[in-house]
Amino acid sequence: MNDWERCRGWIEAALTTCHTHNIDDVQTGISTGHFQFWPGERCAAVTEVNDYPRVRMLHFWLLGGDLKELLTMRPMIEDWGRRVGCKAVTGEGRDAWGRVLIKHGYRRGPSEFAKDLT
Repeated sequence: MNDWERCRGWIEAALTTCHTHNIDDVQTGISTGHFQFWPGERCAAVTEVNDYPRVRMLHFWLLGGDLKELLTMRPMIEDWGRRVGCKAVTGEGRDAWGRVLIKHGYRRGPSEFAKDLT
């Protein structure tokens, strides 16, 4: 079993509130290099690099599995982001993530609002 097959369930669980992608879209994005896949032993993360007119940012997008292990992976992923030119990190997730990440130098950013137009 490869890392993707082993970790896929954690990423699928993280997608339950995402209405823009399904697991096949994520897998395609990883295989094309648009997303980065970070497998752990008991967790997995998916990031993306976003280029804006004035800054390149690393975005923690999908996180699933063991929280403690994800937190130990964070510095390595942030270092990779620095190496590819990212100047900041953003993330999304449940409110609990925000409370945990504050201890690691993160601050609350703008809130996201969503509304279906159908």
